[in-house]
Amino acid sequence: MSSDGHLSDIPAPRSSISLLVRLALMMFLQYFVQGCYLPIAALYVDQTLGFSAQQVGYFVAALAVGPILAPFVIGQIVDRAFSTERVMAFCHLTGGLLMLALFTQRAVWPVIILGTLYSVLYVPTMMLSNSLAFRHLKNGELEFPWVRLFGTIGFIVPAFLIELGWLRGLQGEALAAARGIAFAMSGAIGIVMSVYCLTLPHTPPATRDRHTYAPGIVMAMLRQRHFLVIVLVTFFICISHQYFFVFNSLFLRDILDSGGWKEAGEQMLSSLGQWCEILVMAFLGYLLKSLGYKRTLILGATAYFLRFVLFSLVFSLDPPFVGKLILAGVGQALHGFCFGCFLAVGYMYVDRIAPPDVRGSMQNIYGVFFVSIGFLVGGLVGGAVGDWFTTEVNGVRERDWTSIWLTGSALCAACVAALMIFFPSALPNRGSDETTQG
Repeated sequence: MSSDGHLSDIPAPRSSISLLVRLALMMFLQYFVQGCYLPIAALYVDQTLGFSAQQVGYFVAALAVGPILAPFVIGQIVDRAFSTERVMAFCHLTGGLLMLALFTQRAVWPVIILGTLYSVLYVPTMMLSNSLAFRHLKNGELEFPWVRLFGTIGFIVPAFLIELGWLRGLQGEALAAARGIAFAMSGAIGIVMSVYCLTLPHTPPATRDRHTYAPGIVMAMLRQRHFLVIVLVTFFICISHQYFFVFNSLFLRDILDSGGWKEAGEQMLSSLGQWCEILVMAFLGYLLKSLGYKRTLILGATAYFLRFVLFSLVFSLDPPFVGKLILAGVGQALHGFCFGCFLAVGYMYVDRIAPPDVRGSMQNIYGVFFVSIGFLVGGLVGGAVGDWFTTEVNGVRERDWTSIWLTGSALCAACVAALMIFFPSALPNRGSDETTQG
């Protein structure tokens, strides 16, 4: 790594094709599980189960509340006690069974409680899959984006299987009643993933400095400006990230209804973001090499801001149906830059600065702010904002989408400014307290 935060031009070793294939399949299954339910989770509990706007926020928040403590437990386990692939197998097996149980529930609090328990097990596997990949890749900064893009493909596939298969031709109450298949499919594939995890490369705990408390090392790094800034900005970006998922499927449903499209289509529309993500992830290594970490992170945060602005124009400008679809579609596509240039690069940055024997805890502590606390607050804030800007007319809920999306855009604008002003261009050496000056 050069002193200005760009990747070095010195040729680096490459991993074997067989390893890349195994890790790519791991990522495909890891995110197939999430791709089944996440794009329509809010729509399902709103239209199928009849949750209020605040209860929708509670449920979306529940999908992140559990892992607040998980990094101190799961991360410590994989750093000090058990191999990463076996911990992942246990989490996916138990999580898959919980998701199948959630599929059978209709009452508010059983659904929220099961969602919370599921998140305790599933969310840490997102960080663990990253950590496992980085442990075995010989050139993580260039190879990880290619491996991770198969996770994006896995996230997309369920939309087409579910909406062009199980939900095809259904409308109204029949469509709402059938949406639960997404949760059943997620649970089943989670169990399949648990078996596949046992075939992954063995990833034992690091042996160096075993008596040091791993989360303690990670928390001590918060005294370093570069790590503190990325963690705080990630926290606020992820509030907006989860805020997006509280409303996105409901927003897309209203757009489709405005044009007379009554069949399912929300997941396929939202998949535009993942198709763009594939392109971004395919070239992310080269983008990072050209721009460096700081400017790439700023690009990602800016994409969050622009997405909300475009969404706010859909009903405020009130163009014809095709115009609404174009504005919403471009906004969906920006998700590729949101995820690739900010969230994925954030993980790569954390791996870049982590001491080798605490990478599992490092990824998980970072995940507290990325998934747990940020997502928790984002769900709660989204539910509250949804209540503020939702009215009921003749028994039909009407949302002020312009105000909802502009509220989210303000937070993203502040994150862009914070990165520009406070995040240093100089980067630390791996596992070091010292930064190299540019």
